[in-house]
Amino acid sequence: MKKHLFLTGPDRWVLSELIRSELGDRLSEAGGYMSLRQRDERGEVSALALLPAAAFGGVEGFEAERYLFLSSPARSDNEVIRQTGTRLLQEALWYPYAVLDSVGGFELVIPQFREALTELLNGGKPLLGVLLSPGEAEAQRRLLRLGSRESLNTQQLHRALRADPDTEILDFGGLGALTSKGKLRRWIGEYLP
Repeated sequence: MKKHLFLTGPDRWVLSELIRSELGDRLSEAGGYMSLRQRDERGEVSALALLPAAAFGGVEGFEAERYLFLSSPARSDNEVIRQTGTRLLQEALWYPYAVLDSVGGFELVIPQFREALTELLNGGKPLLGVLLSPGEAEAQRRLLRLGSRESLNTQQLHRALRADPDTEILDFGGLGALTSKGKLRRWIGEYLP
């Protein structure tokens, strides 16, 4: 199997939950990051926060940092991505494998993040991630009222990943979901014995 496996599909949160359930406590050995939905008093998702992937595997001592606020008007905290997101990508090279949940959205406008992502992709570590679909990335761009540069960065990432001989992108949309889930399990068996 290819060393980098990205899951994509119509609902990134379903894919995030799939990674969490399939990896379980093995996330404690993962570098990278995962996103956490935070809810308001009505139970509605009000923000997204960034946490090290290991925190979802039971490693304690981490505080979630909000990077996307969904209240009207929606806004992002680019400094969380620039500082914490970039650092988590850089530190992922020291772990046996990395998890990226998710990539392909507004964070690609931040040069430090893009550079660290490129280094991680070229670093030889097994990598499991959720890749925003072009439609999800475009919805995020509109929500945050970003210009066309973010769309260009997303398209470039998709092209680069599809051209990379070490990367496979599994589409969990439609009829391929069962086949894709089997490939995810084979990847875990091969790279995380």
